[in-house]
Amino acid sequence: MSTSWRYTFVTNGCTSTQRVTVEYRDGPTVPCREAEPGATVTFPGYGTGDNEVLGAALCSTASP
Repeated sequence: MSTSWRYTFVTNGCTSTQRVTVEYRDGPTVPCREAEPGATVTFPGYGTGDNEVLGAALCSTASP
């Protein structure tokens, strides 16, 4: 994972496809993204305020 004020990049280092999201200190939620093995997906960054990206999180693999 790599973060900046504008973007957060999460790379799938696993050998299988993963569904991921990122968690923010101030609590906004962003939709899960599917990442193939070795792929990088992009999420919003921490912004210009006092927010922080806490980390990446795996999403449920169940269909809605």
